[in-house]
Amino acid sequence: MRIGEGTIEEIKENGLAKVKVSRDFLYVACSACAGAEHVMIMAYNGLGAREGDRVRYEVDDSHLAMSSFICFIMPLLLAAAGALAGYGLGTETMWGIAGAVIGLAFGVAGVKYYDNRLGKVIDTKASITAILEDGEDDNESVTA
Repeated sequence: MRIGEGTIEEIKENGLAKVKVSRDFLYVACSACAGAEHVMIMAYNGLGAREGDRVRYEVDDSHLAMSSFICFIMPLLLAAAGALAGYGLGTETMWGIAGAVIGLAFGVAGVKYYDNRLGKVIDTKASITAILEDGEDDNESVTA
């Protein structure tokens, strides 16, 4: 489990809250998020926190190792396999480039498929576990 802190920006009607997370508590290895000062995540609001409350949340990270492999390594392996297959079929460099592009396209399609499938199997949303008081350190919390 990964634990982070953030501020609730918006309460949704379906029991979810939009939490603004600072760079110090980012739990994702996302290149788009690395340069961001704040990132918004959706979290289950079982404690009834309100807009403006500082909260602690937990995220299940048991699926991150396989997801990282699928997201970063699989497309590269498929692009390399496509390039080797392209060079094997033709003697020109263009065949290798075409094979790499086709392999990369299959890799991207595989990532999209995996992402859709993972979203149906595993709930990747965070859960709010505590409402923090102003000036409170990380070890204390107030729960409802």
